[in-house]
Amino acid sequence: MALQDQSYVQRELEFPGALSQGASGAATKRVQEWLGYHGNGTPVDGKFGPATGRALAEFARRKQLGFSGVLDEALWEALIEPLARIVALPAVAPSKPYAQAVRWFAEQHLAAHPIELGGANRGPWVRLYMKGSQGDAMLWCAGFVSFVLRQAAEAVGGAPPIAGSFGCDELAAQAKQVGRFVAGRSVTGGRDIAAPGGCGIFLVRKTASDWIHTGFAFDGDRDSFLSIEGNTDRKGSSNGFEVARRSRRTSANDFIRLH
Repeated sequence: MALQDQSYVQRELEFPGALSQGASGAATKRVQEWLGYHGNGTPVDGKFGPATGRALAEFARRKQLGFSGVLDEALWEALIEPLARIVALPAVAPSKPYAQAVRWFAEQHLAAHPIELGGANRGPWVRLYMKGSQGDAMLWCAGFVSFVLRQAAEAVGGAPPIAGSFGCDELAAQAKQVGRFVAGRSVTGGRDIAAPGGCGIFLVRKTASDWIHTGFAFDGDRDSFLSIEGNTDRKGSSNGFEVARRSRRTSANDFIRLH
């Protein structure tokens, strides 16, 4: 089944109904999450009160949409547009070799700026990357990588070179099984990390058999590389709150070749 048809994806996109003041529950939380994403923050408490109504009214005004106090489908579609656009990307993917397609998709996600909403490791973007799951323990860097790998594979008409996982150690094990694992200390040039114009996957090494963070690596050499990674921040945390671009030291990481 295609990614965009998966039930956990469709749950994020489906209209939650005509909500208004007095509504409560998960549907209201979804609206509050998206209001926060768009800069109209209100507590994500599942209670549709005056603050949520005011935030929706302001969002509707900026989008030049009508708002009579009730969430309608047009307003909902405006709220979720960034995620809907990302999910629909395979329909407009450029014709590229797989590793280059992975980089292109990663850059589209980066441009949408996925962030946590409603608490640590929570919100619609986390649920997208973690197949509907969220919560304190749901570190989502590997989920982000796995989602993009599959999205790019669907676009070019094939299967990802590794199956994907929510865990960094499992990604490393999968890469070793198919001969795509590259130890960072052995990297001699950019082709060890990514073919020109393409990208690979980096794994932050804690020990020789334990990896604690992952993301996409490109434009690298034996000293450093650029990255696009999820569940990080501008300090490079392995449990941050966003998808971000960073630069990292080659020798501190191991790699998975995609070319």
